[in-house]
Amino acid sequence: MKISAISYHVPSRVMTNGDMIEMVDRLNPHVSRMRKAAFFRAVDSLYGRLGARTRHIRDVAHGEKASDIILGAMDDALDRAGMVPTDIDLLIYCGVGRGFLEPANAYFYAHARGMRTTNCFDVTDACMSWVRALQIADLMLRSGAFRNAMIINGEFHLGLHDKWEIETLDSLTYSFPMFTIGEASTATILLPNDQEWRFDYSARTDFADLCTIPLPGYAEFVAPSNRLGLNGPNKFVSFGRELFNVGEKMIGKLIQQTIPDMALKRWYFPHAPSRTHYEMLLPKYGVPRERLYLDVFPRFGNVVSASIPLGMRLAEEQHVLDRGDDIALVPVSAGMVASVVQTVF
Repeated sequence: MKISAISYHVPSRVMTNGDMIEMVDRLNPHVSRMRKAAFFRAVDSLYGRLGARTRHIRDVAHGEKASDIILGAMDDALDRAGMVPTDIDLLIYCGVGRGFLEPANAYFYAHARGMRTTNCFDVTDACMSWVRALQIADLMLRSGAFRNAMIINGEFHLGLHDKWEIETLDSLTYSFPMFTIGEASTATILLPNDQEWRFDYSARTDFADLCTIPLPGYAEFVAPSNRLGLNGPNKFVSFGRELFNVGEKMIGKLIQQTIPDMALKRWYFPHAPSRTHYEMLLPKYGVPRERLYLDVFPRFGNVVSASIPLGMRLAEEQHVLDRGDDIALVPVSAGMVASVVQTVF
């Protein structure tokens, strides 16, 4: 399998750290000035520790819609690949942001572009969704079942990451990560090719409750946990510090087990919930600091399953990622799961 084209589209509204704090300030008019000041000092400090600067959010007041941005990314990828919508055999929608639990979101985007007979389905595995979709597409293309595949995502809030009530400082332990979420869509076109891909994973299911968005009635489906549902149904809860602590060890060990000579990789592309944590921690496991691609998070925030494809396309635009480069994708995701994906771009 080879990547024929990657594209990304982001919303027009750019929110700085200060803009985010001002927004939350406006949404909490009845909270005392003293309590707000302490809360926002903590938020600003956490932004600094992670290396956060800006993120893109839809301009809802002026009618900016997720669907337009997703379709724009699809159109750009098709143009870059020299294809038309009806050329696509398989359309996979992946990620957390979505409009429907049923049916697969992919059907709606296939229909919007006239792909009447295109096979469609969704893949959901939090921030690992795009990598999971890649491996599924690789297996399907190698089997000869399809001539090509397109993977799309639309990581838009739609209320899932928008709980802006100022509570206690302790609530930032599991709520601060929503302050880092950005919005983005990507589209990736894949074609059959002799290029080999290697997918390795390491999972720790005992940490599944560290990062969740529970549905109404979730308690009927799982054992009780004091980490679940802290912000209510359909709302993001993420114990960011614990995720980093566990995830660092998982991905570091997996990289050491699967990449014999780390200096030979042109780039390592992580999922991007921080800049500073990666540049401080992964070199401890032998990853050269200068080979870590970390430009996504400071500019776009945590864009969930869009992080790695956005980063790859951004690196192309910057002329630092070229065809023939030996690369590794090194995401860590809620679940928990870490992955090392190796290929030549």
